[in-house]
Amino acid sequence: MKIVSSEFVKSVSIQDEKIFFEKRNEVVFVGRSNVWKSSLMNALMQKKDLVKTSSKPGKTRTANIFFVNEKYHFTDLPGYGFAKMGQTMREDLDSLISWYLEEKKHTIKQVVLVCDGKIWPQQTDIDMYKYITEDIKLPITVVMSKIDKLWKWEVSKTKAFTQSVFFWARVMTISSVKKDGIDDLRKVIWEALSHREQKK
Repeated sequence: MKIVSSEFVKSVSIQDEKIFFEKRNEVVFVGRSNVWKSSLMNALMQKKDLVKTSSKPGKTRTANIFFVNEKYHFTDLPGYGFAKMGQTMREDLDSLISWYLEEKKHTIKQVVLVCDGKIWPQQTDIDMYKYITEDIKLPITVVMSKIDKLWKWEVSKTKAFTQSVFFWARVMTISSVKKDGIDDLRKVIWEALSHREQKK
């Protein structure tokens, strides 16, 4: 998939339950706080600061929607599982994530679940995977980020372990810094978007 244009559209919060959603094919990015999800999206869209990044985990508290190739939506959901955020805020963000995914499940063609390759999948990642695949039944690709922080043998070991944890789902290893795996992820996204269009 060649991305020739991308721009920010709008942010959506849990208070926007009555918002009108455009029925565009969509790819959603979800993951725990501080997995470099925003950096991954910037690398995919070939923009340095389009998706805002922060050194403080838990700063993204809305669903941020981007218009790609004047046709598709890429959506950055808030990070989950940041303990220092406080229980009430964590519950609010979890509600936003589940509400958005369920509200848009008929237009979402691929969910990209981003996990931290340095620390392996956490229980919150496994719970999110099961929720997406079993409860709302959306197609998913698991991405292990930060592989530039690992030795090559560690990358192979991390990928194998992650595949076993996620029931042999498709797992990709990505470095948004070195751009390793970015083109492969674009292909996966394009296949998901184009496959669903052909079925219309």
